[in-house]
Amino acid sequence: MANLYVMAKVTVRPEKVSQASVLLAELARKSEEESGCLYYKILPAMDQSNVFTTLELWESEEAEQQHWGTDHLKNILPQLSPLLAMEARIEKYTEE
Repeated sequence: MANLYVMAKVTVRPEKVSQASVLLAELARKSEEESGCLYYKILPAMDQSNVFTTLELWESEEAEQQHWGTDHLKNILPQLSPLLAMEARIEKYTEE
């Protein structure tokens, strides 16, 4: 089964960057503890302090789908959502 690469662009309201950074760091740390997660990093944009990109590598589509049912994601997303300036843009890729 092919690995799944996921990138999510997260744009935070400028006055909420500090709060969002804490939540995103927790999300990355707990996601990397999941059995199907090979890599999960939060990268801040160099030219925009309120923009972040997640870089995720999952063993499979199934592993990434299971991620959406985890307690930590169900806890963090409702806290993060009101801090966003717009809906996150999620892109998924596989190797051929």
